[in-house]
Amino acid sequence: MSRLYKRVSLVVMAIGCGSVASLAGAGAWAQTTPAPVAGLQPDRRPEGAPVVQSQTASPAVVAQRLKGISQPWPGNVRQIAEQQGNWYSPMFTPGMNPPYDIRDLHAGKP
Repeated sequence: MSRLYKRVSLVVMAIGCGSVASLAGAGAWAQTTPAPVAGLQPDRRPEGAPVVQSQTASPAVVAQRLKGISQPWPGNVRQIAEQQGNWYSPMFTPGMNPPYDIRDLHAGKP
């Protein structure tokens, strides 16, 4: 960071906080809080952050995801349903109500 940037940010903080004494309190607070998610290197995960190694879908989840798709499943639909993990996919969620619900995903709902 350049010196000018630091000075300008300090002036802005002093104006926003109202006094120099509150700046010392803000500095102490910043030391006790965890590091921000983005920070100066948003493309890198923090050291020691947990990493998901693998995710497998249970047979019940795969069956729910493939509901309304007739066999033989086209392309790699089964592979996608099995390897999707916890990621959101509009392909596996109910869309519009009947008569546009061609996979009958809204069946049994009022």
